Amino acid sequence: MYRQCYSILWECILMFTCISVKAGKSITIPCLYHYQYRDHVKYLCEGYYWMSCSYAVKTNEADPSGKYLISDDKKHQIFTVTINNLTNQNSDYWCGLENTALDNRAYFQLLVTNGNQMTVAGIGVLKGTFRYQYI
Repeated sequence: MYRQCYSILWECILMFTCISVKAGKSITIPCLYHYQYRDHVKYLCEGYYWMSCSYAVKTNEADPSGKYLISDDKKHQIFTVTINNLTNQNSDYWCGLENTALDNRAYFQLLVTNGNQMTVAGIGVLKGTFRYQYI
């Protein structure tokens, strides 16, 4: 089944939007945010639709299963989420941060394959770009 990837940039969070990764591996995803949100709770939400996604992990509470890890580098305004032991069930996610009005969030999609590793499709940030290796 072919799934189309598309780009999105949503209010205050900048990140990759479509990543192809091999089943059974782990991947770490960067989510950049504006400095004014450095003290807000950040999280990863799983699901295609924002309104019905479920929290996988938050910066203020660990995932007891160890499937998801999250860390927040407030100095550089970037939080990273790691998803371990990827399967075809892992596909639609949102990086988000809690806000008093409406949470800021950005969608990304994982294309988990059983074949060869494929290139990460991403967005350049400022004068640099992100490069990731599979774990």
